[in-house]
Amino acid sequence: MDFYIAQGISILTAVVAILSMQMKSMKWVLITQIAANLLASSTYFLLDSFSGAGISLVAIIQLVVMYILNKKEIKPNKILVILFIVMYFVCWIINFKSFMDIFPFLAALCFALGISQDNAKSFRVYGLINPLCWLVYDVYSLALINSIMRVGIFLSGLIAMIRLDNRFKKKSNNK
Repeated sequence: MDFYIAQGISILTAVVAILSMQMKSMKWVLITQIAANLLASSTYFLLDSFSGAGISLVAIIQLVVMYILNKKEIKPNKILVILFIVMYFVCWIINFKSFMDIFPFLAALCFALGISQDNAKSFRVYGLINPLCWLVYDVYSLALINSIMRVGIFLSGLIAMIRLDNRFKKKSNNK
């Protein structure tokens, strides 16, 4: 039963996570990422994938801190970013069961660096690597809907880079 509930929660996670890549402002990226990580941690707990659940819970803490800093227009310093990387590392070590548990940690490194950026455009660059790391772990953990979601997040990130960030557009030579 937990397996099916986890897949249902993953559908909600997918919607919120894919939308987060389309947000223009960092404020809304942070808000939607908090919601997505709350849902994702529930999925991983239900699937007994504690490494993924722990990483998602640390992400929520980091997101709340980033939201507060963003609201006060304070850019996070390197010490804070390093602190969160250490927290992800400790969480990974505590929950380590197999080699596959390295993938949530690698995703967390990308996340820690990406979410610490001061704009959504920079966040999206890291946001392309993160779902690829999670995809491997999701397939291994049988988080099937999450696996599909990671592909959707990756594609959403590419679309957002084209639509919002003016990336990949040819520069005209009009004088």
